[in-house]
Amino acid sequence: MDQQNNPRPALTPEDIARLEAEAVAALQRGEEPKRPEPPAEAPSTSEASGQAAVEAGPQSDFVPYVDDAVSEPKADGDKAAEDDEEYIPSKWEERVNALTDRQWFWTQVVGGALLGLVALAILYFGSDELATYRMVVAALLALLLPRYIERVIRRDLAIARRAMLVALVVGLAVTFLIIGAQNGFNFTKAQ
Repeated sequence: MDQQNNPRPALTPEDIARLEAEAVAALQRGEEPKRPEPPAEAPSTSEASGQAAVEAGPQSDFVPYVDDAVSEPKADGDKAAEDDEEYIPSKWEERVNALTDRQWFWTQVVGGALLGLVALAILYFGSDELATYRMVVAALLALLLPRYIERVIRRDLAIARRAMLVALVVGLAVTFLIIGAQNGFNFTKAQ
C-alpha cells in the first residue's frame, strides 16, 4: 500500500530524449519499442509483499510518441521515398511549372473562358435534331477536360473552372438577349 502513496521519481529531459530516440530507432528497424523500466529502489520488507501484488496486476503497454516523419517500409523492403526519385514530369508539367504565378493565373482565365465559349458554341451551332447530343457533349467537355488536364499537369484548375462558368453564363445571357430582341422580347409566341 505504501507503494501507491510514493510516486515514481520523475524522468529527466535527458532520459525522455534517450527513450524517444530508442523507440524511434526500434520502430525504424521494425521492432516493438521496449517499455522503460522504473529505477529500482530497495523496498522495505512491508513494501515487498505489497509490491509483488502490484507487479502481478495488468500493465498497460507503453507507446512512445513517434514523429510522423518516419516513413513506413513497404512489403518488399523498399522505402517510400524511392518512388519519388523515379518520377519524371511530362513536358506539359514542366511548361506549367516554369510559369510565374501571374502568368499561371491569366493562363487559367483565358483557357477557362475559351473552354466555356467552345461549350457554348457546341450548344448553339448545329441541327435541332441533335440538340440533346450537343448538350451531352458540351457537358462532358466542360466536366471531363479540366480533370484530364489537372492529371497531366498535376496542378489545380479552380480559376479556369470559374472562368469557364462565367463565360458560359455571360454567353447564355447574351444569347437570351439576342433571341429576345429578335422576337421583340415576346417569349409567348410560337416560332
